[in-house]
Amino acid sequence: MHWREFQRRQKVLELGGRFLSYLDAGEGAPLVLLHGIPAWGYLWHPLLPLLERSHRVLVPDLLGYGYSDRSDRFDRSIARQAQALEAWMRALGLPKADVVGHDIGGAVALRLAARHRGRVGRLCLMDAVSYDSWPIEPLLQFAHPATRKRLSAGAALKTLRMTLREGFRQPDEEMIEGLLAPYSTEEGKLSLIRDAIALDTNQTMELATLLPRLRVPTLVLWGEEDAFQPLHYARRLAWDLPMAKLSVVAKAGHFLMADQPAEVGAQLRNFLALEEEPQALAG
Repeated sequence: MHWREFQRRQKVLELGGRFLSYLDAGEGAPLVLLHGIPAWGYLWHPLLPLLERSHRVLVPDLLGYGYSDRSDRFDRSIARQAQALEAWMRALGLPKADVVGHDIGGAVALRLAARHRGRVGRLCLMDAVSYDSWPIEPLLQFAHPATRKRLSAGAALKTLRMTLREGFRQPDEEMIEGLLAPYSTEEGKLSLIRDAIALDTNQTMELATLLPRLRVPTLVLWGEEDAFQPLHYARRLAWDLPMAKLSVVAKAGHFLMADQPAEVGAQLRNFLALEEEPQALAG
């Protein structure tokens, strides 16, 4: 699917003075897919044909990302993102949903499960930022306030493109172009700078003490060759979360849904279809 088609399918919901864009496809139990940085909901398009056969798949752009509200001067932290998602779920009449989060979307999903108990049915953390695993160096550099004046939108896009390529085992140029499309303008560049400035390790470190008490069936799904989020963080998550199972996807990098869509889609569908709660596994 081309990114323009994905964007055309998005809906818009006003949310506390802001607006959130999201895709709503398929029928069945609700399944929320959360992207990371620098990305937007288009990240999930390789898995949509499979997942929407059995679920109502809801794919939001986080506030400040993609085609959601990108105006200036509001909180874009993962704590605020989790609050906004909880409000979005209430607005859609969803008391509970299964949630899959990738990269910072994983941290948002974990915070939603830990701080808004009962909202998350099953949880999948896919190459998620956690503990002190983030922000990665390129995003720390991008977060410098001077970046706004130092780099044009075109120069910023070139830097981001090189960073994204490191996340794929075999770079998918069409997907990379689609992921970066919302950030190709000066407005998009500034919004992404604000997103990068909001990345805060403290907000994942403070969750560490809550993880052993989080009784949510969890799949920790990780690309074996992730260049951004090392595998030992996946093992730590699987150890700390009492109802977690770790699965490592071979021949996959950070963007495992693009590197191995069939394998990732099958594992995700099997996990969501389980009737029994998964047993804890250290990985």
